[in-house]
Amino acid sequence: MKKRIVAMVMAGVMACAAAGCGSSSGSAPAGTQAADAQDAQAAGGNGGQTVKIICPYGVGGTADAIARKYALVANNHSDYNFIVENMTGGDGFQAANWYTDQDPSTTDLLVYGFGVAYRHDLGKAYQTEVVDFDRSDIYPVADVDDRTWILYAKTGVTLAEILEKSKNGGVKMSGGNPLSDPHLALGSLLAIEGGRVMTVPYDGGAAQKKGLTDGEVDVFVGTTQAALEDVEAGTITPILAFSETGFEGFKGPQGAIAVPGIAGDDMAPELDASKDYTGSILPAGGYIAVRAGADQAWIDEIVEISKAVWADPEYADWIGEIMLNKNELYDADAKAFLEEGCAKAIAAFELLSGQQ
Repeated sequence: MKKRIVAMVMAGVMACAAAGCGSSSGSAPAGTQAADAQDAQAAGGNGGQTVKIICPYGVGGTADAIARKYALVANNHSDYNFIVENMTGGDGFQAANWYTDQDPSTTDLLVYGFGVAYRHDLGKAYQTEVVDFDRSDIYPVADVDDRTWILYAKTGVTLAEILEKSKNGGVKMSGGNPLSDPHLALGSLLAIEGGRVMTVPYDGGAAQKKGLTDGEVDVFVGTTQAALEDVEAGTITPILAFSETGFEGFKGPQGAIAVPGIAGDDMAPELDASKDYTGSILPAGGYIAVRAGADQAWIDEIVEISKAVWADPEYADWIGEIMLNKNELYDADAKAFLEEGCAKAIAAFELLSGQQ
């Protein structure tokens, strides 16, 4: 079984690399979408210096929505004109490649996701994919996106059925590329259960959900924000939260849905209470980051702007409305939290690939 899991992981990674997880050319990556004038105006441009926030994911996804909300609110608390520019490709790698080629003096900011850092470390340590950038060239300044991953299934499908299927042929999941943080979370949990999972890559949350509803995959691992409307409509159902506590806030056609966690008093009864699944709880979401080597005065300024953004109900309340978590971390604390997450990601990979 271990050999089969490793083969599936590596085959998926090879497919990812072939799809464009390649090197940077030093110019803006393919798939660049600059925020247009209307978007910049909506962000409340101050007429001062323009600061671009580079979002490595497409328009309409959770990371993009957070970047645009951050820019909107940050413009009310600074003299800068923050705008968002989308640079897609390689599930975040293209933007990271491009950003690390910039001079440390750049004022461009990067939406820097945990998943990109995880895949970087796995690529360097296990050659799971080509990594043409060094993440030490990216410095996380402020945590602006903290997520609880949710396992979704088609309405009527239970966690017990998914666990059983994972042990008898395996399950297919959507939610990022192979070795994305959703894959590491679910894959490591199923490995503890003696099951396996294969990731089917899709471009964006909408396509990932459609893969589930169309029956192309068995489960979707995504954010709370990504599936709020679908759960309310009864199209899909949240069946597990990758959290030490249960998750509340979802509403379906029949009312409130309490989603069990993977540890503690709220652990899903289908899981084995004698086993420790907490290694599958990986930090998720991302930061506003600067180019490593940036002037400390610029770092301090972004910290203060980010604190003001979090203190503004327009941002903090909105984060609560889409059921993401408030987790304020800045500068050295933000960096330390990232390193802790990367260590957990390595352990999760070693578990799901059978290398322990």
